[in-house]
Amino acid sequence: MSRTFESIAIGFGDDPTAHELLELALLSEKEGFGSLWIQEGIQRSPLTLSAAVLQAVRQIFVGTGVTSPFRRHPQVLALEAATLSELSGGRFILGIGAAEASIANYGLRAKLVQAMRDAFKIIRGILSQGICSYQGEVFSLRSVQKHLSAPNCPVYLGDIGSKMLELAGEFADGLLITRRGGFSPRYVKYAIDKVTRSAAIKGRDASKINFLAFLETSISKDRELAGNFIKEVLASYTIPNLPHIVMDVAVTPQDETKAVRSAYLKGDIETATRQVTDEIVDTFAIAGTPSDCLERLSTRK
Repeated sequence: MSRTFESIAIGFGDDPTAHELLELALLSEKEGFGSLWIQEGIQRSPLTLSAAVLQAVRQIFVGTGVTSPFRRHPQVLALEAATLSELSGGRFILGIGAAEASIANYGLRAKLVQAMRDAFKIIRGILSQGICSYQGEVFSLRSVQKHLSAPNCPVYLGDIGSKMLELAGEFADGLLITRRGGFSPRYVKYAIDKVTRSAAIKGRDASKINFLAFLETSISKDRELAGNFIKEVLASYTIPNLPHIVMDVAVTPQDETKAVRSAYLKGDIETATRQVTDEIVDTFAIAGTPSDCLERLSTRK
């Protein structure tokens, strides 16, 4: 089955209930989206939700955007991915990322790039060959895994750091650029170039690597409501932890974003939200009526 997806994929934040997600998935397929991405979140399992969605829809691809090998060992992820791929006729995409917040929450310490390298080697070994034993620096698999093969199950890496981009070029079928980087066309071009250069060095065909960038989006028939909602998201999630690499590469209103971050770090979300100007919204997100958002998508460069 082809791994080429439509130019606009879709994902849903704010933790919709399982039943709401199924309804949204059916609507997404009806409207012609090529792929649907389910984030890890803290309320529900993305893999369980992926199984439910894949049974509900018949054409759309479904991926985790992303889950972490620190939450589920790479062997477990490979088993889950192979099972979901088999159930769906090859429509499942395993998106993985380090998820540093999870590592801190679990009290773990690890070299993140090496951890993801170990994860890819274990997952690739199991999915491609059905047989794998591996001794890694962070993750290992000492017992040989047998009788499992899903060579066509794509594995994507979700991250924005320089070393992780190089790792994507070495191993991944695709790159998922997070919401804290996907807003910037300049950063997206930088990331694609970094991945393709790494792939070339490793002797891989970069034209077979897919690239998806998440973009904060708020759509409502009420333009003001859409704008106010996205300002809260930008003030409490996107801007406060914006990576330095994105700030360095992207063209952003840095003075204004510093004011947002400062208020957030003081625990004053209300002030942080007020500091999000219309210019910041235009830079970091797409918000407004359906026609507003379509126009912004067509002109965003």
